[in-house]
Amino acid sequence: MIRRLILHIGRHKTGTSAVQRYLAGHRAAYAAEGIVVPDLGGDERPDAEPADRAAHHRIALDCGTGPAVEARRRAEAADGWRARLAAAAEAGHTLVLSSEAFQNCGDFAALRALCRDHYVEAVCYLREYLDYALSAYAQEVKKVGLYAGFFEFERGFDPQLGRFVARWEEFANRCHWRLYDRTLLAEGDVVQDFLATAGLPDFGGDRFQSENPRLGGSLLGFKLMANGAGLHSLRLARALEPLAAARSDFRAPWRIEPGRQAQLRAGRNYNAALEGLVGEVRLADAATGTLPFESPGFAADLTGILAALEGFPALRAHPLFAVCQEAGPCPIPP
Repeated sequence: MIRRLILHIGRHKTGTSAVQRYLAGHRAAYAAEGIVVPDLGGDERPDAEPADRAAHHRIALDCGTGPAVEARRRAEAADGWRARLAAAAEAGHTLVLSSEAFQNCGDFAALRALCRDHYVEAVCYLREYLDYALSAYAQEVKKVGLYAGFFEFERGFDPQLGRFVARWEEFANRCHWRLYDRTLLAEGDVVQDFLATAGLPDFGGDRFQSENPRLGGSLLGFKLMANGAGLHSLRLARALEPLAAARSDFRAPWRIEPGRQAQLRAGRNYNAALEGLVGEVRLADAATGTLPFESPGFAADLTGILAALEGFPALRAHPLFAVCQEAGPCPIPP
């Protein structure tokens, strides 16, 4: 029976997709070492992204939190997954599950049922507060269709790190808290850092680090416009990723002056809790970032973005973008 269970629980925007793709891509090599990366529990929808297919999101969601009336259903689901995992891992000594959805567990009863008889090690990467807020905001605009400015988003953004850590410290036999700072990761690589932290072999190969880039600058402004016009889709979000990967200013964070950065950090106790876990934390600096509708570059960038989206005729024909293409600079407030 497998005795060691590694739970990679995130957090969001800390290279989780790269880790999940790597583990799935070397599943056979790990199996030969007695390490089981189950080929089940992933997103099986036809339009699912590769990392979501490789991750164990369905297992995590079934063992997550919800109304009390769902407790029995969650327990039954956990028992079902436990049986399938045991069958898949008969010859192994270590089981590895990876999903950001594990971090949403509020009631650990179902997860305890899943992990019964295992020594559980949770591995979690954490970002500095403002860095995390900026990345989370860009992801919401990109993948969820958020239509709001960063400061409006930040007012409702409260990761409650102390509470999160306390829950997982109580649940797991051991927690590995790692700071997601590329200058501190092993060889600057989150995949290598995760493998070293979890004590797993490194088989080399592609790290998938360029996937799921954040949107910034004019590309973020374009997506905000599309969201406001009701044109958000995951297909559009994915179509913007090559553009973001090609230009650093299309990945830059929302620009924030130093004084405002200090005010935002002072409004949360997140960084104090983070330093208690990992020691000194280098503060991210967004002062050199970009704004989504910055003149004069936005109009020219918008033309190029629209030209790259030939597969979205409905978007290009929408009155908002049609006017922009015909009239040049768009009437968008700074």
